[in-house]
Amino acid sequence: MKVLIKFIHFTIFLVGLGSASVLPVEKCKLEDSTCLQKAFQEALPLFCDGLPDLDIEVLDPMHIDDLAFDVSGLQFSMKDGQLKGLKGAVFEKIKWDLKKKRIEVDYHLNGAVRGHYTAGGRVLILPITGDGQMKLRLKNVAIQMYIDYKMDKDAEGKNHVLPTKYDFTFEVKDGAHFNMSNLFNGNKDLSDAMHSFLNDNWKQVSQEFGRPMIDGAAKILYKNVKIFFKNIPLEDIADV
Repeated sequence: MKVLIKFIHFTIFLVGLGSASVLPVEKCKLEDSTCLQKAFQEALPLFCDGLPDLDIEVLDPMHIDDLAFDVSGLQFSMKDGQLKGLKGAVFEKIKWDLKKKRIEVDYHLNGAVRGHYTAGGRVLILPITGDGQMKLRLKNVAIQMYIDYKMDKDAEGKNHVLPTKYDFTFEVKDGAHFNMSNLFNGNKDLSDAMHSFLNDNWKQVSQEFGRPMIDGAAKILYKNVKIFFKNIPLEDIADV
């Protein structure tokens, strides 16, 4: 009987998802970090698959286009980029601070990035030039993301979270592997030397140049979180 009741409850949740686009997870009190962590984890794969009714795009794989930065002497750009791995993220801590109006999300993931790159300048101590395809694998990327917000009420008097800004810290903990075609106009010796340098010094390279790339993904994630909160009253997803 208990199994049947749970199945009925789950079915009701699914119907609610189809009609109201609310993720079918347990409602938590915002001060309950343990409950929030579990709810975020359960909602993640559904959220990453996209919620068309809310105009939330597919986030795994995530399409990243026109990424460009100039950092520490390196001019780098990427087009037709794709990030895989967000769906497999593991949440370690969720803290919702009602007084400060700040949400802190700690998680880690393994990621893979590919796309068409152009590069020129220097990577640490070595010159680099290239225009081709890039594949980058990142192992155990630990991220702390902070979202500040304000509250608003809709026409029905329901509360909505309105994110105002975000920030993050990150660390690539267990490895990064770079593969870039057409380095130095296809010169194999120079290309092999650069790949050895990048992969031997992955920790320093990822820390020096990883933030703009992670920020490109963070902007897309933040945009879709804003859309979600704009469309869904807080009362529909939390015990308030």
